[in-house]
Amino acid sequence: MAKAIDFTKINVQVSFNGDTQVFNVAKALGNSMKYTGSVVGDIGFDKLAETIYFSNAPVEIPQEYVASLAKVIGEMPLIAAVKRELLKQVNG
Repeated sequence: MAKAIDFTKINVQVSFNGDTQVFNVAKALGNSMKYTGSVVGDIGFDKLAETIYFSNAPVEIPQEYVASLAKVIGEMPLIAAVKRELLKQVNG
């Protein structure tokens, strides 16, 4: 079953006090998926990268790409709180 994630509005807890901040990671994630990630040669994954990059609403993530997307997120130079939240949503 596909899940929908709005990569333009990732709400992340950024302090022990519970403060949150909203991050837009759509462009960074799309670029990483297509150009710097370790997943190569999959046309569907490249199309998903483009969809995420240009998105302004939730994007359906097909189950077949969840592991690959999680791998790319794990390799990205993001602050830990953002990376944790992204992985939680993708794997959730």
